[in-house]
Amino acid sequence: MRTKRILVMLLGVSMMISIFAGCGGTGKSGQEPVDKTKEGVTTIKFGIHVADPEKQEAVTWKIVDAFNKKYEGKYHVEFESAEKSAHDQSMKLEATDGTLPELFWCDSAQAPEFASAGHLMDLTDFLKDSSDTGKALGKSMQEAFQNDKGMQYGLPYQANVEGFFYNKKVLAQAGVKEPTQGTGFDEFLEMCQKLNGAGITPIAQGSTDNYAIWAYLMFLDRYGYSENISKILEDKKGLNNPDMVSCFKKLAKLKEVKAFPENMSTLSYFDAKASFEAGKCAFMNTGAWDAAEFDQKIGDQIGFWWGPTFADSSHNQKCAMKVPSAPICVSAAVAKDAAKKEAVYAFLNFYYSKDAANISYEGSVFPATNYTDVKISDTQYALKAVNQALSADGWTSPKAQPDQILNAAMQNQLYDSMLGVMMGNYKPEEALQKIDEALGNS
Repeated sequence: MRTKRILVMLLGVSMMISIFAGCGGTGKSGQEPVDKTKEGVTTIKFGIHVADPEKQEAVTWKIVDAFNKKYEGKYHVEFESAEKSAHDQSMKLEATDGTLPELFWCDSAQAPEFASAGHLMDLTDFLKDSSDTGKALGKSMQEAFQNDKGMQYGLPYQANVEGFFYNKKVLAQAGVKEPTQGTGFDEFLEMCQKLNGAGITPIAQGSTDNYAIWAYLMFLDRYGYSENISKILEDKKGLNNPDMVSCFKKLAKLKEVKAFPENMSTLSYFDAKASFEAGKCAFMNTGAWDAAEFDQKIGDQIGFWWGPTFADSSHNQKCAMKVPSAPICVSAAVAKDAAKKEAVYAFLNFYYSKDAANISYEGSVFPATNYTDVKISDTQYALKAVNQALSADGWTSPKAQPDQILNAAMQNQLYDSMLGVMMGNYKPEEALQKIDEALGNS
């Protein structure tokens, strides 16, 4: 117990430092202290997975700021902020101690465990009471965070749209045509070889941030992953099957044609992005969250692609990737406090409103909602390219991001296995066997 108290104290100090670092001198109402003694003001905390929300999650910060301004004197939202690993650990400790913030970002693998342990409030009644919000989210966004008991244990923080961004100018310099939705793997290999011949690394890719495998998740789906994973997990038969072996062999082939940087093992996701923005690489595996930055660095030369299709697979090849991101969850304690519950409901309704969607699109972030009359400006080049890909005829997304279906141990092994094959550390069968071992131990 003494060790646990010390950890809680240390995490508390860390988060206070993060909060003050992010809030100091901003002078903006989303970060200003509120007079909690003022009659009628209900303050709720929003636990978020970054140390400085204003800089690192600017869209969310602006939504909270707009909410606080709209409901000044009635409700107020404060951030409880820490970088992801510290945030995840803090939420575990606070769940145990009964001190969770009223609402918080939760890792997708962790949220179901919190729900099973009774730490989360069921949001089913919220969606019934807030039918407009339910319609704006749509069925698939809601179903992503329902358990087999029918509990709505969370709602999507945002929509993740992931794939390959590419630099049109760099491709043109190498005499390589832009890919189209449906460009095959063999053609992509030829593109990689031409780029290498021109002294350009085909794909910006690092490995030190092991989760940075977003665009390659569509490789899995084009070999039947999402349609089969539920049964695989239930029967514990494993992923080491002919379809997944063929899929992982494609990752090995990319290594063979030198699609990745030679020093990939020492590069972070951010290092890879810097190389892409500097024109040293033609493609970048990432998501629409980088759209605003790409607008600034690359401008109208940015393109977006769902990645190559595979002729040796019998599964659907028109796989896109627009999926719910990790959930926003609500502490079970909120259900017992009428004032807090009212404030949380008000915030969630605002967070999924059209006003918030406009803030999201202005920040080049796709919200979880489905409003169709929200406009993208002519200078949001990256977001326009992504939106055009989303409009491609017949391309569909899975209900959930493939890695988020797995528990934490399997997630980490999936990342390690995919990156391991891409760096030549594992053979495809060996990499898949390691995932199956994680499954067997779960």
